[in-house]
Amino acid sequence: MNTSQAYSRPARLLQIASWIIAIVFAMFLNMLGSLVIRDLMFAPQGGPPRSEQFVDNAAIAPLEAQTRDLERQRSALNDKAQTLRIANDRANTDYREAQESLRNWLATRTATGDSRNDIELLARTRKLDLLQASASDWQRQRDKLADQQRALDARSEQLSAQLAHLQTEADARYAAAQRRYELTVFGWRLALTLPILLVAVWLFIRHRKSRYWPFIYGFGLFALCAFFVELVPYLPDFGGYVRVLVGIALTVFAGLYMLRAFQRYVERKRAEMEQSQSERARAVVYEKAISAYQKKLCPSCDKPWHLGGDQVSFCIHCGLRLFEVCTCGARNFAFFPFCNQCGTHVTHADDKGADAEHVDSGANSAHR
Repeated sequence: MNTSQAYSRPARLLQIASWIIAIVFAMFLNMLGSLVIRDLMFAPQGGPPRSEQFVDNAAIAPLEAQTRDLERQRSALNDKAQTLRIANDRANTDYREAQESLRNWLATRTATGDSRNDIELLARTRKLDLLQASASDWQRQRDKLADQQRALDARSEQLSAQLAHLQTEADARYAAAQRRYELTVFGWRLALTLPILLVAVWLFIRHRKSRYWPFIYGFGLFALCAFFVELVPYLPDFGGYVRVLVGIALTVFAGLYMLRAFQRYVERKRAEMEQSQSERARAVVYEKAISAYQKKLCPSCDKPWHLGGDQVSFCIHCGLRLFEVCTCGARNFAFFPFCNQCGTHVTHADDKGADAEHVDSGANSAHR
């Protein structure tokens, strides 16, 4: 039996401390990885695109100048329209007052029957015509000004449509550049995180049981977090497919690895069952034997031996000797190195057989 690994409290504490080291190592690697992934946005030359870079200033500047000129013309026309409105209102008011005065005067003349006022009637009528002509002239000026304003509005709408068209084209160019930039940055980030993930998988397969396994596990945790967590905020529209496809590939790989490992385990157990009890006993690691004893399992075939009762000496499934009787009469688990009653070294049946074989060989040599 291999007793190189002691099942002790210091060993458990060392295992806990190793996991703490692995987690802390992964945390600092994640902090470093998040900084690198974030700063990769400045990897493309020039950094992220800006919308103003794609505006056609040569085409927009004249249109904006024309728009400003139209605004000035519109402001002047509005001021003139305000003046014409005031003048037209005053002319209409004067016309209505003169018209009212004429009606009153006609009523007075009709009442008195004085024909000497015909000259004054003509004068009043002429004045009323002049006032009406003045009001009509102001109205024509207002109508003409309204036509100018409508033409100005039409030109302004045309310029606005041209500016909107140019802005739409600029937005389309900016969106295309932003898309190319995102793909470039995503390519850099994927080129960083995917190899790290593959290296972590390779290290886990090859060196997960090495002396420095905490760093292997810590690096693996960092790789998983970097690829499946840190990369998420920077994924473009199709980036989720990459993450899902890699996850599917890793799941298939892990499933195939586990199935093959289980097949190897079954074949190894089948081969062990073909060995003798002494060979199987020597192949059992001490830590595994103690763990199996606590769970009441056979350390060779991993099946429960207590189904045969608490006083069994051999595994009822594979026939491995599980308990030994010390010279003091105490019953010990066969993989205990020392007796639990007298503290002497437990002599196993295979050791006795080896000693007897050694004595027989010595006797035969002496006889020859």
